[in-house]
Parts: sequence; structure tokens; C-alpha cells
Amino acid sequence: MAIKAGRENARLCKSARVGSVAGMSLRVILIAAQSLDGRITFHDVKGATFASAADRQYFREVLRGFDCSVMGGETFRVSEKAIRGRKDDGRLQIIMTRRSGATDPWGSVSGVLEFSRESPEKIIAGLKARGKKRCALLGGGQIYGAFLAAGVVDEVWLTVEPRIFGAGVPLTTQAVDVKLALLDCERLSSDTLLLKYKVT
Repeated sequence: MAIKAGRENARLCKSARVGSVAGMSLRVILIAAQSLDGRITFHDVKGATFASAADRQYFREVLRGFDCSVMGGETFRVSEKAIRGRKDDGRLQIIMTRRSGATDPWGSVSGVLEFSRESPEKIIAGLKARGKKRCALLGGGQIYGAFLAAGVVDEVWLTVEPRIFGAGVPLTTQAVDVKLALLDCERLSSDTLLLKYKVT
């Protein structure tokens, strides 16, 4: 991965069971930053405001390798300005909404920024039909939980920040039982870890 090549002493453990996605169908990768105790928000503050500079840089760079992404309405509202500013990066962004009535509550741009009330299974089926290959699942906790419960997530990439909150939104807000196999672990900084898992 190009991001790793420029970091000195970035590696914590050797890669295991890492496979190429070339020629494969759509891969859905859950990407999140969390505290050591598994919170993706700092108490009741919306968004991953606690994420380190190293994680923010990593996140910007890694998104370039995806041709689509899915997130919830709350995640969109928190970062709407930045998300709309990425409309020319060639990545389709799907926003899941539970609002009644129109499925386009904020104004969509076909093929760029779209809104959906469909299930995770139907969203993924639609992305596959459109020829998409790599989908970044970007939160929040309800969306992570729904996609994990639906069994459509292939990998989980977690940035673990050296913080303990004791409160806040957990990685998934619903009960799931997902077994994982470690693929890779890496330092983003002296205290921040990036863990990559395969859903088994």
C-alpha cells in the first residue's frame, strides 16, 4: 500500500492472509476511528472529533482507493460541507436516510451524491450492478451495525486512538456477533494504531 511505503517504522506486525482485490467483485470495507474502549464519538459530541492528525491524513489518502462510499444521515450532516466538496473526486457517495416522504431530503447529484432508504443488502446489490469495486462504509454506529448484521461487510479497518471515554456512540449500536481474522496492524503515529481485519 502506497501510504505505508513512506512511513518509517510503521509496521507493528507482519501481514497475514492479505489478498489482492484485483478482478474481484465489490468489497465492502468498514472504516472507523475509535477510542480504546470502542467509542466512535467523544461522549455526546457528534463525529470523530477526537481523531488524531495522523488518522485524518490517513483517512483522506485511503479514500482515494475507493470508488463508492456509504454513510448514515447523521454522519453526512456533521461533515456535509467536506462531503459536498469531494463531489469531483469520482467517488459515488450514498447517504442512508430514514426520513419519510422523499428519499432526497438534501438534494442529490446522480452518480455523485445520492440518498437511499433501501436496506444494506439492496444498496450493495445496486452498487454491484453499477460495476463498483471498493465501497468504504463510513458510519455511524447504526449503519455499521446494520451492515454487519446483514453480513455484507468484507473487512474492518479500525484506527485505535489512545483515549478512553467511558461514554459515547459505540462502534455498532445493535447486537451482532461477527468473527474477524487479523490481516494487518500498523502505527499511524507513536500512539495510534491501525488494525485491519477480514470478516470470516
